[in-house]
Amino acid sequence: MIISITHEHDLDGLGSQAIIKRYFDKISDEEIKLFDANYSNFIEVLKGQLSSIKDPTKLIISDIGFNKSFKVIFDLFKSAKEKNCNILWFDHHIVDASIKKKISTYIDVYINDSMRCAAEIIKDYFLPQDVVAIKISEFARDTDFKTEKFKLASDIQLIIGYNIGKKGYEKRRELVKLLSEGKFDDKWFDNQLNELKDWIRQESEFAFQNVNHINIPNFGDIYISYAQLGGGKITQILKNKYPNARAYIGIDTRYDEIIIHSEFVNCREFAMHFDGGGHEDRAGFKHPNTFSDEKKLSNIFIQDIRNILPKFRKETS
Repeated sequence: MIISITHEHDLDGLGSQAIIKRYFDKISDEEIKLFDANYSNFIEVLKGQLSSIKDPTKLIISDIGFNKSFKVIFDLFKSAKEKNCNILWFDHHIVDASIKKKISTYIDVYINDSMRCAAEIIKDYFLPQDVVAIKISEFARDTDFKTEKFKLASDIQLIIGYNIGKKGYEKRRELVKLLSEGKFDDKWFDNQLNELKDWIRQESEFAFQNVNHINIPNFGDIYISYAQLGGGKITQILKNKYPNARAYIGIDTRYDEIIIHSEFVNCREFAMHFDGGGHEDRAGFKHPNTFSDEKKLSNIFIQDIRNILPKFRKETS
């Protein structure tokens, strides 16, 4: 059995998985199990699948970087290799050179290239000439590198944001299936977009109404908001309204997941302070005291932003 674990939150992760599924559907009758995860539950998902599936033949990880809380992963890899499991990991997040070297010694294939999104790396590895895989990788790059060339890519990202968490698991599986089959104009996408219209409008308005402004002396303005909406979408809303801020923070109250977006701080390093991870200009993390009992941002969270964020200011900013 083949196990695929990818990043839950974006088109790059789920698009990567769609290309993997398309490849193995073409060449093999072997069953493939599709799972997704985020930085908070990746190890839990990995442990669960490696323990529940008796003899996995392949483990393929895509679009998930590495942070310090993942160190247990090496023992998991060792156990999987003892069962003759072939392990492949495709990623584009920044990872320390020493960690890259260590990962490479434990698994069969490790490709990490920050110049390509994960779906592009996987397309090049498995299906370099396949028109469907090429289109998926183009869509993934469009959303991950913010090139905004394809409306459908943005629409798919909205659908993913609408369906994160356990409640949206089956919808994400349907999304991966349709992408893997190249059914980009399937009515399912239209139905999902119609269903989420009111949600986007209501939660965007809520985010507008609950903006928190923090000014940090000798650093600049930070804008934070929250809603039952993907944190990345919230940061886009904040950036459009306050284009000159130093950083934007969006909190998805459905799962207390936080996204930071900034060109002036190293978001990845900041997120890693809270056992998160991501990219230099955007990253995700969780905080133990985001809200007070009154469902307002807690003083602890605000003080952590004030005190810790400037420590990760980029030298050129």
